[in-house]
Amino acid sequence: YCGLLFRHEGWPLCIHEKIVVQLAAIDWRILKPGDFYLQVVPYLKKSPRIVLKCLAKDKHNVEEVVIPEVSYTSIFTLEWLSTFNGERMGIALENCLLTTDEKIFRVPWDKVVNPEFINKPKIIENTLVNGVCTSPVPPENLKSDLE
Repeated sequence: YCGLLFRHEGWPLCIHEKIVVQLAAIDWRILKPGDFYLQVVPYLKKSPRIVLKCLAKDKHNVEEVVIPEVSYTSIFTLEWLSTFNGERMGIALENCLLTTDEKIFRVPWDKVVNPEFINKPKIIENTLVNGVCTSPVPPENLKSDLE
């Protein structure tokens, strides 16, 4: 998304006031078949892990799947969820639970992984230099886009 300004600058961790990656568990009774949420959990004395939580087959427990760290760069894609669904048995997951202080929102995954942008500047060419995106857009144009 080089050169684009996100409408919700916290994406993908949050979409405006709605939190996408949870820091605490959500009450399992809210989960319906096809629902899931992502949560950061502690892992021994190592870096925290991201887990996917969904309703278990018995519909009375939560299934928890640790997402491999190598997948972190692709989590927020349609392909990731499609691959995840292909590797598990049961109802396909399609709705991600997002939270605010007061509410829980059931949002289709394709809405979560396709962020909105304020504008789409015309960029002729983008390049990666040492993992950082650079663009030929002059700094004065970027400043006016930010305003």
